[in-house]
Amino acid sequence: MKTFIVDAMLGKLATWLRLTGHDAFYSTKAHDDELLRIALEQDRVLLTSDAILSRRAEEVGVECMLVRGSVDDEVASVFSKYGISPDADPSKSRCTKCNGSLTHLKEEEKERIKNLVPEQTYNHYTDFWFCEYCKSVFFHGGQWTNINAYMNRIAQLIKELET
Repeated sequence: MKTFIVDAMLGKLATWLRLTGHDAFYSTKAHDDELLRIALEQDRVLLTSDAILSRRAEEVGVECMLVRGSVDDEVASVFSKYGISPDADPSKSRCTKCNGSLTHLKEEEKERIKNLVPEQTYNHYTDFWFCEYCKSVFFHGGQWTNINAYMNRIAQLIKELET
């Protein structure tokens, strides 16, 4: 599975990559030289909307994709090029905030996050996903209806790209 480094202009793309389980380094503070260094050292694909950075990446041997268009077009084109299935599954997802791995906490383990979520959320849901690195907590709430609808939209766009 490819790993990615995403420039500061493509934050939503990084989120969707992480939701589909892909390691996507993203920082609004990393400068071009740092992005190239990390891409080289960690063998990451650079995703950028900056044509100059794209050229520099090619010159130093970094695999790069110049990503343009609306967010939907960006996501669909990257998913299509790298064979990424538009399927957001919390059991495979990475932390959307920091890119860390998520630990699935079943009902008997959820005590660990009791002080990190609202009481109503804690009492209503049984499964949680916890990022040990940044201490973020995720659960399969109502937002997943929107996430799944968006993934269906991306699947349709990928089909259109590939025909």
